[in-house]
Amino acid sequence: MAEATPQLIVQLEGQTVDTVAITTETVTLGRAPGNGLVLPHPLVSRRHAEIRLTPSGAFLTDLESTSGTFINGVRLLPNQPQPLSDGAVFQIGPFMLAYRAAPPAMTPEPSGTAADPDAADQPPSDADLPAADLPAELWELPPAMALPLDPAPTGELSPPRPRLPAQRATGPHSAYLQDLPVVYHDNDFLGRYLLIFETIWEPLEQRQDYIDMYFDPRTCPAALLPWLASWLELAFDQGWPEARLRHLLTEIVELYRWRGTRYGLARILELCTGLLPEITEDPVQPFVFHVRIAISGDSGVDRRLIETLIQAHKPAHVGYTLELRPV
Repeated sequence: MAEATPQLIVQLEGQTVDTVAITTETVTLGRAPGNGLVLPHPLVSRRHAEIRLTPSGAFLTDLESTSGTFINGVRLLPNQPQPLSDGAVFQIGPFMLAYRAAPPAMTPEPSGTAADPDAADQPPSDADLPAADLPAELWELPPAMALPLDPAPTGELSPPRPRLPAQRATGPHSAYLQDLPVVYHDNDFLGRYLLIFETIWEPLEQRQDYIDMYFDPRTCPAALLPWLASWLELAFDQGWPEARLRHLLTEIVELYRWRGTRYGLARILELCTGLLPEITEDPVQPFVFHVRIAISGDSGVDRRLIETLIQAHKPAHVGYTLELRPV
């Protein structure tokens, strides 16, 4: 008998939308097309989570996702593998996913009841998975939705920038006294005098220890964002919200891999405008695609910006049409 293949059953809005067989040792789940299971939704990170099959069982790991991975309503700690038993259900964004280690085994039917020979091969019904515990507005996202241009600092889509306050010297004497011979340790004047140098030098030493935070768009000061953007020949509007520019710089290197694809164009438009576009191929004209975006009057986004982005990130030989629909 052939060994059973583990499966993932994916549900969205209470309906089963996909059933994926796990045929490799590791399968990644996320929004980018390079994942083993693609979950296209704004609340799903590019590489959101992974499932790894080991001799001791299956393990689910959250890959430092923005919106988190949940089992029974509890958010998993990043990079901490969580064992998955047969039938375990977990949540990523609005998707509910059930892990099936093997097709359900047939059980003897009570006397007088005919057994269904195909029952073991049937996927679980929609009622088998619990509904995702999400606000109603997350279930009712239209194909083209408006994302917040400047998410709140405390929101999940835009966490506050990590900061590391400089350590200040505390008196009454400097800690530098401990580096001098013992005869100077009780010298009050020298202790207060060295406190001046400790106050100046210790923040500089700390800055050198954490210099990598200045080169990370998620943690660098806002004044350095244009400088980092210049490294990547990235043009942007000086009037963009800080959160939008940080998101763009964080993902731009990964997006260069998808430049010229539908996913790459949709994602760059989303990051630069805060709007989620709908991109379809023209059924009549070959090598022409259609971009449809719902836009509000107070969004601060104009047609010129959108067309500039499309022309910069579409394949050179492909044409396009643009439709802006008022919300």
